[in-house]
Amino acid sequence: MRNFIALKIDLDSTYASLSATPLVATCTLTFAHTNTQDATLKGTDGKELLIPPGAQYRLERVDLSRIEIKSKSGECVYVVGHSG
Repeated sequence: MRNFIALKIDLDSTYASLSATPLVATCTLTFAHTNTQDATLKGTDGKELLIPPGAQYRLERVDLSRIEIKSKSGECVYVVGHSG
């Protein structure tokens, strides 16, 4: 059974995981259009990817607890998808 996931993550200048506990999911990250700088997304391989404000990024069957993100304080990202 798949469960619906809808999260709002407030960003900071230090890395934070997309989930505090292991959670395998397929989802879309939507970076708020009101953000004023690129967010940095770090994957399980340690590579960093800059994502501009207003962009969307799709993740398929990944453990959200192993994906980290940062930007500046006051910016946010939305995570919408399903588990499994």
